[in-house]
Parts: sequence; C-alpha cells; structure tokens
Amino acid sequence: MSAPLDLPKTGKRELQKEARRTAIIDAALEAFTQQGFTATKLDDVAERAGIGKGTIYLYFDSKENLFEEVVRQTLFPMRDAAEARVDSFTGSAAELLTLHFSHFYVAMANPKIPPLMAMISGEALRFPAIARFFYEEIISKSQQILRRIISRGVESGEFRAEANELYLQLLTAPVLISTTWNLQFREHAPIEIDKYMQMHIDFVLRAIKA
Repeated sequence: MSAPLDLPKTGKRELQKEARRTAIIDAALEAFTQQGFTATKLDDVAERAGIGKGTIYLYFDSKENLFEEVVRQTLFPMRDAAEARVDSFTGSAAELLTLHFSHFYVAMANPKIPPLMAMISGEALRFPAIARFFYEEIISKSQQILRRIISRGVESGEFRAEANELYLQLLTAPVLISTTWNLQFREHAPIEIDKYMQMHIDFVLRAIKA
C-alpha cells in the first residue's frame, strides 16, 4: 500500500488559512450569541478561537464585517436553499407553501440560529448598519421568496387574489415567535413544534385559499 501523497505547501497553507477563518467565525457566533454584539470584543473572539487578536484583522477589518460573515455562514444557506426549492418545484402552490414553511421550521430548529436571531433583534436598533445588512440580505430576500410562492398560487387560481396584498409578516411571525418562545420559556411552557407547525400551515392555507 503506497503512502499518501503530501499536499503541496501552498495547498496546506490555504487549508490552514481556511481552517483559521472558520474557527474565527465559529468563535464569533458563540461570542455574539452569548454576550451580544455590543459586549463582544474582538479579544473575546480571539481567545475563543485560540489565536491572537491581530490574526483576526488578517481576515476581517472590523467587528461589523465579522458579524456579516457570521450571518452569511449561518443563514445564507437556509435562504439560498429556499430559493432553489421555489425554482425547481413543480407541484401546486399549496404544496410548495407547506414545504417552504416545513423547511423554515426545520432550519430554525438549528441550535445556532435562535440565539443569533434573538441577538440581532436586540441589537439592531443600536446598530443601523447591522439592521440594514440583515434586512437587505435575509429579510427582504426571504420575503421575495415567499411572495413568489403566493403569486404562483394566485396565478394558478389556488389562492385568493387578495393574498398578494397580505403583509408577509403575518405569515412568518408564528415561526419566529415559536422559536423565541422556546428559547426563553421552554422550561416553563414549551411549544411542541411539530404540532404548532401543522396548525400554523393549516391556518395560513385556510386564510388564503380561493
């Protein structure tokens, strides 16, 4: 059996750089969600990542820039997967809406996401740049995806024409509320997410079907 080939030094170096970058992002997510954006210092992130503070600046020029990358790594895959499903789905709009919300609930069950969402909600007012980035990259694009589903249903005759005029917050708020509720009150009055999700989807479909 032949010995494994060594990676070229340049390849090893790139892998090490990428591993260090990933460690910084993971440490930042942990720090932001546990301490909040305001209280988190880059020294905290460096300590969690096991590196010197100066190393962070080789990858990110500010705490804000690091936060944006945390959001990209944590939330963009969920957003992009939702868009891909809408692009490729060939069933009815009602089936697509059900699938969309089902995946939304599954994504929000990721233990990394609820604390991040709670942190953003608590800090956005004090940091307009964070609020703008999160709105433009997550909220606005997620709303566009949901609007496409609703419009598809209206065009096919499945959904009432008035469904196109709905505030989309009315449709998505239950997901976020259930996540926040269990984050804060799980020990006292936990929401059974599977049952709650089905009630939510049924409620929405009854409200918008033609």
